Amino acid sequence: MKISQNLSLLCVAVTVGAGVMWCVVEYSPLKHQHEMHLGSMKPSVAEEEEGHAESGHADSGHVKLSEAQLQASDLAIETAAMADFVTALALPGQLVLSTDREARISSPVSGTVRSAPIQIGSKVQAGDVLVTIESAQLSDASARYLSAKERLGLAQSLFTREQALWQKKISAEQDYLAARGALAEARIEAQSALQSLMSLGLSEKNARALKAGSHLARFALRTPISGTLLSKDLTLGEAVGSDKPLFRVADLSVLWIDLAIPVNDLSLVRAGQPVWVSNKSGQKTKGQVVFVQPELDSASRSGSVRVQIDNAQGAWRSGEFVDAMIQTDEPKLAISVPVSAIVMIENEPSVFVKGSEGLAPRAVKVGNRSGDRQEIISGLSAGERFVTGNVFVLKADLSKSEAEHAH
Repeated sequence: MKISQNLSLLCVAVTVGAGVMWCVVEYSPLKHQHEMHLGSMKPSVAEEEEGHAESGHADSGHVKLSEAQLQASDLAIETAAMADFVTALALPGQLVLSTDREARISSPVSGTVRSAPIQIGSKVQAGDVLVTIESAQLSDASARYLSAKERLGLAQSLFTREQALWQKKISAEQDYLAARGALAEARIEAQSALQSLMSLGLSEKNARALKAGSHLARFALRTPISGTLLSKDLTLGEAVGSDKPLFRVADLSVLWIDLAIPVNDLSLVRAGQPVWVSNKSGQKTKGQVVFVQPELDSASRSGSVRVQIDNAQGAWRSGEFVDAMIQTDEPKLAISVPVSAIVMIENEPSVFVKGSEGLAPRAVKVGNRSGDRQEIISGLSAGERFVTGNVFVLKADLSKSEAEHAH
């Protein structure tokens, strides 16, 4: 009986103790701190959705971005379409003067500058006088020519007289032969003096027109080509000679571009191919290949191609850097995308295509490249919308999502 009472009391004590412990735990501050900690670690559904809306998210192989997010990520949506695609080789180059249409003009005589009226930038025609020089060298050569010319006239008269007398048997043959020899010597001397004048820059017509009493020391230096006066290196009263160019004249209506081409691409280029040229300011024009250098550059081991463009309007300047695209094949209808739309995913060229569930990568087969556009042979159809721009952002989002799903 006593044992039974003791067991009853023990059960009551255990029950009371358990109740007290439950109250302590339930209403203790430690429990509330633990609940608050768990609550701060787990966001609400609304917070999760808000976070996705701010940064975009990938789900089941798709990336979802709003229009604002596309713009913020430097992305744009374009529509694929069939259009003329021209295979072209894009190369940087620099405009240079055509050496066939440029003249560096020196004075063939030494002397003093008396007048130089034409200013830099002026248009000149072939034959225009650029500078007038007073030259003692020219004066001496002119005097020699006039003297030789005078002796030639006298020798010609003497020969004519002696020939007539000899034919009439009045004078001896010896006199006739002497007169003929003197005439030949006078002709040689006059011709030599004439050549000396011509070597100093006088035309044969102007040299033969020289007369005693004329300005024998006055020399007019003329431009041999029409064009624009690009440089002028002299001053009035300056002593000049043939040791340096005084003027540079160039016909700017035609310019050249010398392009360096990798050896592997040389077989694609030939004379006559059209070339599209553009500069940093957006100017564009069309030219053509005029020369393919048969030798490789000894330093770079690359080929050289010369392109010619029309510059009759003067819109292009020598020394300007440009981008040239040499057309290497006939135009064809094809789908092409900007190079910026293509990204490598699992070692395959891919584009992000816009669908109902978002932006998804799709493997494509690429063809030729033309400047900043890439031909798409298969994998993208006309009418489908795709992403261009900083598509590596989409690849990063997709990779991040796949890594999270793997965990």
